[in-house]
Amino acid sequence: MYEEIAICGLALWLGLPAWIANSMPVIFGGGRPIDNGCVFRDGRRLFGDSKTIRGFISGVFFGTVTAILLQLSAPYVQMVMAEHLTITNEMKIILGMDGFTGFLASVGALTGDLVGSFLKRRIDLQSGGPAPMLDQLGFILMALIFMAPLLQPAPVYAGILILLTLVIHWVSNIAGYLLRLKSNPW
Repeated sequence: MYEEIAICGLALWLGLPAWIANSMPVIFGGGRPIDNGCVFRDGRRLFGDSKTIRGFISGVFFGTVTAILLQLSAPYVQMVMAEHLTITNEMKIILGMDGFTGFLASVGALTGDLVGSFLKRRIDLQSGGPAPMLDQLGFILMALIFMAPLLQPAPVYAGILILLTLVIHWVSNIAGYLLRLKSNPW
């Protein structure tokens, strides 16, 4: 039972910098749009007004800080885990995530969000419009891709992370909407 809990916990650990990066623009965003009002050849905006420079920078900053805090706490987490189970190399790799890997995950998450926004504009979805799966998975898949040069988790961790992302993204969006931080619940 401890091993299953540890695997889920490490999947959470792995995703935390990307989740924080993806959520911070809702709180700290606003200001100048990343696309500066530019339109694509189809006449539609590249990303829209909701994708801002301040949001991107704040997301990368807080996602990176999260990874640094995880790095600092990793020895203590590993010590507690070692009391209950044998720590595998894969567990050590995930616990060894550093600030730079968190930076890459954060940039990847926000890049994935931009790609999703770009695609939504191409199919004429308004900014903030729902795009199931694209909204929930684009950022976490891109975060995993950006981290890949430094950290390649076993498929079980990535799979659990993707499933957790679907649930957590849904719950956090509803919470953001109820707290009036977001204009829609998706």
